[in-house]
Amino acid sequence: MSLSKVITVIPTFFTSNNIIDYNMVYKHIQDLVNNQIKSIIILESITGESFCLTQHERIVFSHHIFKNWSDKVNITVGINGTNTTEMVGEIKELDKCSHNLMVSLTGHVKITQEGIFKHFKELIDVSTKPIIIYNNPVNFGINIEPETVQRIYEYSTRVIGIKEASGNMEQMIKIRKNCPGLQIFCGNDNLILPALALGADGVISVTANIIPRIIDSIVYGFESGNISSIQKIFYSIRNLIELCENETCPLPLKYILSQRNGEPTMEIVRLPLIIMSDKSKEEIIEYVNKICKLTNNQIIKVWEKY
Repeated sequence: MSLSKVITVIPTFFTSNNIIDYNMVYKHIQDLVNNQIKSIIILESITGESFCLTQHERIVFSHHIFKNWSDKVNITVGINGTNTTEMVGEIKELDKCSHNLMVSLTGHVKITQEGIFKHFKELIDVSTKPIIIYNNPVNFGINIEPETVQRIYEYSTRVIGIKEASGNMEQMIKIRKNCPGLQIFCGNDNLILPALALGADGVISVTANIIPRIIDSIVYGFESGNISSIQKIFYSIRNLIELCENETCPLPLKYILSQRNGEPTMEIVRLPLIIMSDKSKEEIIEYVNKICKLTNNQIIKVWEKY
């Protein structure tokens, strides 16, 4: 199953006893599949809360998801860790239960661009699957410069894409120019439209968990040239995107999903994360209750009131 242009980063759900809720995860994936989503990422470092799981939990989780969903949706597994050696070990365990791997830097460690290249080289060498580079300087403390992206891309034909979440449009332009065959996925939902205009191939999206058909319509509508309509839809969801960034990800996302689906446990997170404050919840609930039930045309009318 091939990688699509809209890839949804799914959260990990927990029961009231703080163990992984596979039933809720399966229910959410089915909902996404029913709403045109063909590719997902599990265990992404931020939205997927992989840092809150033990290595054993991550391995078991990946095996469960791949076994039950690999024939229905393209599955990318996030590879994260505190050091390269740990991530090498995780790839050896998870390589067989993924269609692709999305590989990140280690945590906030100040390393050189040469160190970044060697880190990715080591991880690429132990994998057999297509690789997506994950660049997020805010969360990892350092930017993967365009020249380094080019070196990683040219090192192996299995490097197929990058989640570019720096928010730097000039960087995206350089990557597009220097790596013509690399699939660029915008990693910031608030920049989907400008990213597509600069040559991005698609989006790795958080908001697609809530409004999958709308995110899908933006990306594929842009490709078909329906720019005027896509602009209206894009601006109509800006409020929702901002609400999803109201507190640390994935807190707003999980709260919105819990309210939309009538499933209180969907907002449960593990320490060091805690659920959203009541004040933040009050700021989003009225808007969310309206926006989650609307079609593309209706959503524009709601947005115009805010």
